Amino acid sequence: MAEGGCLCGAIRFTVTGPDKGVGYCHCESCRRQTGAPVAAFVVFSEDQVVWLQGERKRYESSPRRFRSFCEICGASLTFEDHRQSPALVEFHVSALDHPDAFPPNEHTHYAERISWLGLSDDLTKYPGSMEIE
Repeated sequence: MAEGGCLCGAIRFTVTGPDKGVGYCHCESCRRQTGAPVAAFVVFSEDQVVWLQGERKRYESSPRRFRSFCEICGASLTFEDHRQSPALVEFHVSALDHPDAFPPNEHTHYAERISWLGLSDDLTKYPGSMEIE
């Protein structure tokens, strides 16, 4: 079990069970959502998530895909893929109380990375998305 929330504490959540993957995303949408050159996510299915407090705002960035954030402090929280059931909820690792517990093991959308971002890790680098079942 892990807990997390937004910057101001208005939104809190918990996740249970094993994650479905942890990785860096280099896509333009994630970079724009976070304002960072790369985003780090940990993936859970919707049925592993309990929203304890607050109400997240969601933006449909593409059909059946949502990005959520706190309306008060603006903190980015999730990327949610509702093209399957249960939906996948990708939490920004930085939204978790103990992000060290979720080290990334891959890069997705690596072909979209910013050219000046130097990476020296040995993680698998997928040019596009890595489909999670």
